[in-house]
Parts: sequence; structure tokens; C-alpha cells
Amino acid sequence: MLSRVAERLYWTARYLARVEDTARLVSAYTHLILDIPVGVAPKWEVLIEIVDAKETFARRYKQRSERNVVKYLLADADSPNSIRSAVRCIRENVRTTRDALPGKAWELVNEMYLLVEAKSIASVARANRFEFLENIIARVQQIDGLIGSTVLRDQGLFFLQLGQFIERADMTSRVLDVGDAIVIERQNKKLTDVPTLWANLLESLSATSAYRRQVGPELEPNAVFNFLLLNQQFPRSLLFCINYIEELVGLLKPPAGLLRLIRRVVRKLRNFEAEHIDLPELRALIDSLQRDIAEIDAAIHDTWFKVDAKV
Repeated sequence: MLSRVAERLYWTARYLARVEDTARLVSAYTHLILDIPVGVAPKWEVLIEIVDAKETFARRYKQRSERNVVKYLLADADSPNSIRSAVRCIRENVRTTRDALPGKAWELVNEMYLLVEAKSIASVARANRFEFLENIIARVQQIDGLIGSTVLRDQGLFFLQLGQFIERADMTSRVLDVGDAIVIERQNKKLTDVPTLWANLLESLSATSAYRRQVGPELEPNAVFNFLLLNQQFPRSLLFCINYIEELVGLLKPPAGLLRLIRRVVRKLRNFEAEHIDLPELRALIDSLQRDIAEIDAAIHDTWFKVDAKV
């Protein structure tokens, strides 16, 4: 496989995961705002912090209002963090790698692109937002299902899955990084909306049903963090993602240094004790994990996506 094809498959999967994650994040946060009394709800700029876009957002918008934040994340064609921008990238990557994907994939991606171009601006309004986001999530899952059920179990699929799980690990770490500080701060102030915030943290990562099934209905801080950091069965927990990344990288015959890097991150997670949450310690761990994920991503690019790389 050519390195450029491998890279485009990797980024196709990353952008698909990013579109779904962003849609879930905005949907969950909108529900949260509707459930919490006016005046005590967290600010909309929290979503900008999660995607680490303070500077790029500030260059485009003066006010951090609901409309501006939602527009930036859903409909702004020039925002590198928007669903609209990501779908355009997906379409271009699929267009140039059509021989490596099922024929139906191009049709589904193009349909999603046309939907986003036609309706993303209108989705900024709350009246249209939920229907649009649910439609986007369903379309991404349809594409993922097609790929998972029809693509050969070879290098192409491995790079697709590698991109998907790198993006999932990145988003989980970002949500935890911002969410833990907000939730614990409000818990320390003994605000009554804390259970709603815990539930929203799980919902933003599609973790509510899995958490309730394995842990139960009680939303205890230690249990929530343990589940999202260390659960080995939930496919969006950090440990699950890193374990799966290690497995995929191993199938691609990597240099020893890349596997050592990934295994170091696995050990870091396994050695973390989350029985008694200490906010500074937790923040330090998550900051460290975010750097590790970026380092793994850079190593993947250096190993397989350079012009002279052999895939």
C-alpha cells in the first residue's frame, strides 16, 4: 500500500470519528443547558476549551455566545474544528482512495456532505439542532458499519481503525481534561446540579448505557473516572483505546520504539490509582496522556506516512 493511501485512510477514519464525537458533544451539552437553571449553567466556551480552539475561535468571533460557539463547531466552513470542515476532508480523502474502500462508501459520504452543506447553517438554531446532529451521528455509524462489515482485514482496515481509535482516545482525554475541573469545582461548592453534570460527562462520550450496565445507576466521581480511564471493555475508555492501538500497530510490523512508546502509556494507565480522586494528580495524568497521544500520532506519521515510507 502506498504511504499516501495509508495516510488518507487514517485521516478518513479520524475525521469520521471527529464528526460523530463533535455531534455528540454539542447535543449532550445542549441538553445539559436545557436541564440546568439559567444563570448557574457552565458557559458555552467550555466546548471551545474541549477542542482546544481558544485562539482560532477568538480570531473569528468576538463573543463566546451559544450561537457563535455552535456555529464554529457545526457550520463554519473555515473552522478547522467544525463538522462541516471535517466532512469536506472526509469527502476529499474518500474521493482519492475509492479503490481501497467499498463502492458504497463514496455514495454515503457524498450524501452526508450534501446534507451538511444544505443544513449545517440552519442547525445552529436550537429548533433544528437535535435533528441535524442525530442525522449526522446515524450517517457516520452507517459508514462505519459498511467499512467494518465489507473491508478486507488487511493494512487498509488497520489504518482506518488506527485513525478511529487515536481520535477516540484524544476526544476522551479532552472531555475528561475540561469536564473533571468543572464538575469537581461545582461539587466542592455543593451545587445541586452535580449529578446532572456527571450524567452529561458520560453522555458526551456515549458512555451512559455501558456505565449503568457495568457499574450501576449511582454517579460516583471515582467510578466515573475509573470507567472512562481504565475500563477494558468500553471502546471509548482511554485504556481500551490504547490497548487496541497497540494491537493494530503490532499487526503493521512497526519499529520497536513505537511499540515501546505505546506500552509505556498502557503501563501509565494501569498504574494509576483512581480510588480516591485527587484533582491535581488527575489533571497531571490527563495532560501527560494528551502529550502521549500526540507523540503516538507523530510516530505513526513518521513511520508510515512519509513520502519514502514503506507500508
